[in-house]
Amino acid sequence: MPTKELPLHQSTVTDLFTIIYVYVDDYLKAAAGSGLFTLPDEPNQKASYAELMTIALVGELLHQPSAQQWFAQVRVTYTFLFPSLPDRSRYLRIQLNLERIYADLALRLPHFDDDTVYAIDSKPLVYCVGARHKRPRSMTTATSGRGGHGGYGRTGFFYGFKLHAVIDDHGMLVRFAIVPGREGDPPVARALLDPQEAALVLGDRGYQGCGVYAQPKKNFKKPRHWWGAMQWVRKTIETVFSRLDRSFHLMLPQLNSERSIRAHVCRKIAAHNLGLYFGGC
Repeated sequence: MPTKELPLHQSTVTDLFTIIYVYVDDYLKAAAGSGLFTLPDEPNQKASYAELMTIALVGELLHQPSAQQWFAQVRVTYTFLFPSLPDRSRYLRIQLNLERIYADLALRLPHFDDDTVYAIDSKPLVYCVGARHKRPRSMTTATSGRGGHGGYGRTGFFYGFKLHAVIDDHGMLVRFAIVPGREGDPPVARALLDPQEAALVLGDRGYQGCGVYAQPKKNFKKPRHWWGAMQWVRKTIETVFSRLDRSFHLMLPQLNSERSIRAHVCRKIAAHNLGLYFGGC
């Protein structure tokens, strides 16, 4: 695709809206036509689902930190593109309901193949940290977990969820799961990958015994080979997680339900993969 056609290389935001809308609208029509899902067709509906998804995805690609403020800005500035929009609360409810569609959109872009090496890792989705993580919580689906080093207290304990992701060499997420914080890495990896796929994936020492080509522990009697290039490939997923944090504001805002957290994460991943698919991120 020529550079001038890349989403984030457009001369105006209007052009960016147009490119993303065409892609999303074609995707929704094809998915609905195949019976994957059925979108509600309500009388007097304001704005199509393609328009509302486009607004959200363009906001993510432009790294807007607040979905509410971005929607308010679009309502005022881009009336000529979106003349009939629902109120803010309905827009946010629809975004919540589009969780599975955003996830499907994201995972339709990349594919597993034998010519690519993949990497797997997990990232805490922190609801609270430190001494507070042991207090009773209303979000009972979240659990205490340990997130390693940095940002989660001295011991690394937090309360919330984990994002487990598999990326390809372009940085696209090809598999992902959102699980409670206490879930171990190997069981989630087995659920995400079949044995043939797992053989193509590099993981850290926490993924021993689940089919992933994991970095060997120091006390192994017969350690497998681990070359410097493998370490470099595996660390690319940390770069992807960092980009999701810094550019797409993945770290959880004040979300108070597992459903809202899943919708939040799926939308960020869809925007990330879409930007890479068009070559714009």
